[in-house]
Amino acid sequence: MRGQPMNTRIIGAVGIAAAAVLLSSCAAQMAPDGSESSSAAALASVPGFDLADGTIHVGQMTALSGPLAPSSNEQVAGQQAYWDYINDQGGIAGKYPVEVITADNQYNPQLAVQEYQRIKGDVVMLSGVLGDASTEALIPLLQQNEAVALPSTQSSRFTKNPNLGMTFTSYQSNVWNALSYMFEEGTITEDSVVCSMVQADQSGEARQAALEYAAEQLGFTLGPKAEFAPTDTAFTAQVQTLKNANCAAVVFGGATNNVPNLVAAATQLDYAPIWEAEFFAIAQSFKDTDIAGYLQDHFIITGLGGDLDDLGIEGMALLTEQLGQTPTMQNVYGFMQAITAATILEEAVSLGDLSGPGIMAAMTALDTISYMGLNGDMIYGPVEDRLQPDTSTIFSYDPQAPGSLKALATMYVAPGGRGPGF
Repeated sequence: MRGQPMNTRIIGAVGIAAAAVLLSSCAAQMAPDGSESSSAAALASVPGFDLADGTIHVGQMTALSGPLAPSSNEQVAGQQAYWDYINDQGGIAGKYPVEVITADNQYNPQLAVQEYQRIKGDVVMLSGVLGDASTEALIPLLQQNEAVALPSTQSSRFTKNPNLGMTFTSYQSNVWNALSYMFEEGTITEDSVVCSMVQADQSGEARQAALEYAAEQLGFTLGPKAEFAPTDTAFTAQVQTLKNANCAAVVFGGATNNVPNLVAAATQLDYAPIWEAEFFAIAQSFKDTDIAGYLQDHFIITGLGGDLDDLGIEGMALLTEQLGQTPTMQNVYGFMQAITAATILEEAVSLGDLSGPGIMAAMTALDTISYMGLNGDMIYGPVEDRLQPDTSTIFSYDPQAPGSLKALATMYVAPGGRGPGF
């Protein structure tokens, strides 16, 4: 399936108003005599929610300091933009405003545990936890406390966990969709050698699994896997391995702090494959550096939504309005995560229970969560049935475009459909 054509969706005041109607649909129920009965009577005070005050507190755990702070702060701003929108409508169910308590884990799982212990009694749920390792470290505590967190990660291994609520397309689907798109476009063929350069962790394993699946389905040759640690700054050895194997394309699993050194090593070794990466490998600041030309010629990037200035996308228009400026992709990421949290909280209020078990019950009661055209639906329901979205928007690097991303295909799904376990 090809991606949807760009700039074909129109939104006006009616579209944005419809989102408010959807999110307030659980604000009240009809009593047997036909009168409206508020769900407030069924609610009780729980940690993070005082019925007398009426404010719902959620926690967001991210890297407010350290090398990932710039992108993390953009996620925080994206989440806050959606909470501001909800609060302008009166709050969850039209009456319970939301306040965010933000904790700094510095992308460190040990700090994540410390910060969770500090704020757990003040929030009804965590609306974001940055990092696979931090999420993994919190799972035993979440289970012990019967609490819920929304990981700021795409890892599909968290999808079937009853204490976790997912939002985004998996690492595997992003790789599979990108390689399928490149195959359709002739960027890679059955004669190509395709390799990987990924972190030596479970996110790297997920990307590698998708690459191996794509090799089986598309028929190209699977080349070597080069690994690195998130904080590595020297990549000459890995790049030399990939060049020696004549890799025409490389699945790359790094972030913005890795990319300049990667490009420096590739340039020094005169190696120019197509690198497939996710949007969080790209920083807006790259456009003013020497690596911009290499990125423009040799990177394919997966992300959310479409062009960041495409106001024909409902969610992009609302986010732009809330921020007062063109968003970044990290803003979109946080915005979508707040949509997930708000929809779950709406359902929990309708069920009359904002406790951890009540929020878990709300996730089970939901069918799907939609994202105003920013991604495919997240399927909820019973935990064993949950599925992450299967769509990816494919971008080229364009330093003149907002966020340096230019959409090539929006909401793209590989012709072969979702892969197993994706």
